[in-house]
This record gives sequence, structure tokens and C-alpha cells, in this order.
Amino acid sequence: MTHDPLGGPLADILAHIPIPDAAKSDLRARLADPARSYHGTGHIALLWHRHRHYGTGLSVQQEPWNTLLACAIAFHDAIYDAARRDNETRSATLWQNAAPALPPDAIAWVAQTILATANHLAATPEPDMPPDSWTARAWMLDLDLTPLGEDPATFDTNTEALRHEFRHLSDEAWTKGRATFLHAIAATPRLFRTPILHDAFEAPARANFARSAGSN
Repeated sequence: MTHDPLGGPLADILAHIPIPDAAKSDLRARLADPARSYHGTGHIALLWHRHRHYGTGLSVQQEPWNTLLACAIAFHDAIYDAARRDNETRSATLWQNAAPALPPDAIAWVAQTILATANHLAATPEPDMPPDSWTARAWMLDLDLTPLGEDPATFDTNTEALRHEFRHLSDEAWTKGRATFLHAIAATPRLFRTPILHDAFEAPARANFARSAGSN
């Protein structure tokens, strides 16, 4: 059985996803790939844990959003190769193939939310998108950014894990690319759209950016 580093969230999120057992087994195997130092089982379990913790009493834990968010969290990195730029597209397609029994609008919402994780901060509501639909998508995008606001030691550990995933890059290319990313994201006026996640993670994320910029 795949190790669940948080002692339950991975099993819990899979229990909330209405797809066949074979698709769940396939997803587990993908997430447990040893090449995934960061974008693996632990990342998915962490986001679900934070959804359950910070989303208490919010609409995102009401149906259908709780189920659809479980699907989006679980599948948003289902296919991951740091050397490619189409991971989100491929992950969305894998999701669509895994969930034929769900209503078409539900399948489409999850797929579009997965695609939105390609550029979290650039995402905007679709035309005529209901407010609750956008609220749930923004919540997912924010959850995926919460690791930026970890404590310094965990942030550094995550950086090392990401460096391992990007081992195809030279040290020079990695350093330049990471500096460009941190500069761009630090220049964003507000990282987290949802108040509760903003209050919990915005300031620590800014501190991590400043500390990382000073170490380059």
C-alpha cells in the first residue's frame, strides 16, 4: 500500500472520488513514483488535509464542491514530468478518462480547474461562471500555493525536493529559473484570493521570498 505521510488524508481523499477502483490504483501508482520528490503522494495528502482543516464551515465543504475539489486536488498533478510543459493538459485528460460516470458539467469543472493550475495567479472566472463555482476554483488554486507559506525549514526542504525533480537542469539554469519565478510571484500584490488562506499563508510566503532572494 502507498505510504500516506499524513496518516489518513490520502485514503480519505480517494474515498471521496467517485471513480472506479482501477483508476484509483492507477492514480496511487503515479503519485508514488520515486521520481516525484515534491509533486507526489505527500503533496496531494497535504492539500486535502488543508482543505478539510481550513475549509470548515465554508461552502467549499458543501456538495457538490467537496467532491469536485477532492477530484481536482487528487488529479491536478496526476501526470507530472518537470521537463514538460503540458502536464496540466495531460492530467486533465487522464481525469476525463477516469470519470465517465459523472455528469458532464462536473467532469468539465474539474478538468478546467486542473488546467488553471498551470498559472494559478492568472486564472479568472469564465464568462457567466456562477460565484460558487469560481469560489471553489479559487480555493483549489490557493490550496496549491500554500506550500509557499511553510515555515522556513519546510520551505527549504520543498525547494530541495523541487531541485531533485528538475535534475535535468544545470545548476545555473535552475538558479536562474527559480529566481525568475520567485521575483514574478513576489511582485504579485496578493497571492491568496480567499481570506482564510491569505491570513494563514500570505505573510510567511512573503518572508520566504525575501529570505530566498537574499540567499541568491
